[in-house]
Amino acid sequence: MNSEINQSEEMMEQAENGPIAELSLEEVQQKLEEEQKKSADYLDRVKRVQADFQNLKRRTENERASLNIEARERLLVKVLPIVDDFERALQSLPESLKGEPWINGVSLIERKLKVLLDQEGVSEIPANDAEFDPRLHEAVDHDPESAGEKDYVSAVYQKGYRMGEKIIRPAIVKVGRR
Repeated sequence: MNSEINQSEEMMEQAENGPIAELSLEEVQQKLEEEQKKSADYLDRVKRVQADFQNLKRRTENERASLNIEARERLLVKVLPIVDDFERALQSLPESLKGEPWINGVSLIERKLKVLLDQEGVSEIPANDAEFDPRLHEAVDHDPESAGEKDYVSAVYQKGYRMGEKIIRPAIVKVGRR
């Protein structure tokens, strides 16, 4: 590239220092064509660099969005056991404590966590009495007393959740037959 610049500079010096009449019309046209080819080559290089930059920018934005989704997903998966604990605590609440102000506060916290999950697009996977689906349910137990042709969920040990269409935690279930 430096040699090309040097050649262009030499031509400029020749034009400034020497009479143009010394060059024939054909030589001038030949040099003009060479310079036009160089110019077209430079323009092509610039366009390629611009296209590479746009591709890099697009790829970087996609990666950033993907990392953002993954980070949200990891955080929400860590929140799910807390939601489970609140649900179990409120389900096992003795009748004598129901209506206590602090119990109402705990219940409010559980509702807020569920609203947060809902706002983030996290929904519960239907499991109880549903047809067993290995993509949605993780079977850890089997009901030996049940009989039938189709597998179904006979008990849910841990709720499953999805974020949009992606399963972020399968439901852990006991499977029976109907």
